[in-house]
Amino acid sequence: MSPRRLEWQLTSACLAVFVCALASSASARDLTEILTEKGLITPEEGAEAKATTTKPTVAYKEGLGFVFATPDKRFSLAVGGYLQVRYTLTDIDGRYVNPSRGTTDSQSFDVPRARLWWQGTAFTPRLYYKIEIDVATTASGDTLRDAYLGYAVVENDWLSIRGGQYKTNYSRQEMTSDARQEFVERALATLNFRFDRAKGIQLSGTPMNSLIEYYAGVFNTTGRNGPANPSNDFLYLGRFVVNPLGPIPYSEGDFGPTPSPLVALGASYGYERTPASSFTSAATAGPNPDDPTQTILTSTGTGINRVPYQLMIQPAYSRLQNPNDLTVGIQNFETDLAARWIGFDLSFEYFLGWNNTQFLRSVPPAPFVLPPSNFNSRGYYGQLGYFVIPKKVQLAARYSEITPNEKAEVRLFNGTTVTQRQSEMLGAVDYYFSEHNLKLQTDFGPLDSYGVRDAAGNTSNRHDFRWRVQAQLVF
Repeated sequence: MSPRRLEWQLTSACLAVFVCALASSASARDLTEILTEKGLITPEEGAEAKATTTKPTVAYKEGLGFVFATPDKRFSLAVGGYLQVRYTLTDIDGRYVNPSRGTTDSQSFDVPRARLWWQGTAFTPRLYYKIEIDVATTASGDTLRDAYLGYAVVENDWLSIRGGQYKTNYSRQEMTSDARQEFVERALATLNFRFDRAKGIQLSGTPMNSLIEYYAGVFNTTGRNGPANPSNDFLYLGRFVVNPLGPIPYSEGDFGPTPSPLVALGASYGYERTPASSFTSAATAGPNPDDPTQTILTSTGTGINRVPYQLMIQPAYSRLQNPNDLTVGIQNFETDLAARWIGFDLSFEYFLGWNNTQFLRSVPPAPFVLPPSNFNSRGYYGQLGYFVIPKKVQLAARYSEITPNEKAEVRLFNGTTVTQRQSEMLGAVDYYFSEHNLKLQTDFGPLDSYGVRDAAGNTSNRHDFRWRVQAQLVF
């Protein structure tokens, strides 16, 4: 090698090192390219350097947050969250206005959700995790929402396993994030029939470009942030979905708009057996103040966990002397339909629950009351949305109804008999600045309760009206 060529290479190397020292903020890829261009490393060595470098990159992705990642794809972390600010006006049926019972017309400002999340991958793109908290929560011990670890066992979405606390895959609308709804809140039926979050383990997959989806999980029966499982029994859930024309995302609203029709058909089944004491406290009894020779219930049991379905049926078990004497066998069935096309989106879900009282240890004395040996619960909702201005202005309508206990019949003051139930009929107008990441929503409509006692003590039907406005930012 000639002295001139050696001198040139040494000079180039010194310049390269000097550039590296000055450009400490440059990416590893840029420095690798510089060294390759100078001929100090071969293209093969440059490719290897790119593959092994661990200096992280930082980017912002709407809907996900700030994303930190290493170029070798071994580690990633997204930090983000969302905030909802809400105003609610409730006009209560005049027959039920009773200040001493708190049933008056009301206006209120609220922050229903203020979520923060940390999610990403570690060591391999197939190992993923998520932690999510709600800093708007005021209930003790209820800040944590998600905390799970998952692994893609088989590539191409054929099989994944996940463990920790997260949403149970039972209801389509429940699986759809609170931040991706076209109404201010989920439907009345979903809010009551869902199982919400729970601790457990699950197998799932969405193979063949989500032509099918399947989920099978085992969870504690005590719900979100609940205590340890009270027995050897668990909540078992399974779900299967078919997307014959292509996948429909778990996000409401057809922003596309979708040029060709899409449809999804799903069904879910759940089974659990749990002591009544895991979701209701005991009733208490004492002397009748009007007749001390008689014993009456002085208070009924109250709900003690965060499982929406268990809390919905809890009133049927609220007059037990010892709730631990009963074990409740619960079976739940759900079916759903979703469709998208040219700005329209349609959603429908039907829920059915079978509830059986089992393993009674002793018959409680009067005035304590046993629940029915078995009863059914049912509910449904249907909603339709349409973008009158694509991607910006959406109109939507929804009807939902629940019957917590089909055997809970009461006689109204006019002599007719009615099964106790609730319903809502809502309209919505939404304006999207940046899809669900920045939006302003309002919904309004009547809320009806059938077979409840009014302020005068008569059993009748109650008709309220509610209007909500909500602003949301995903950051």
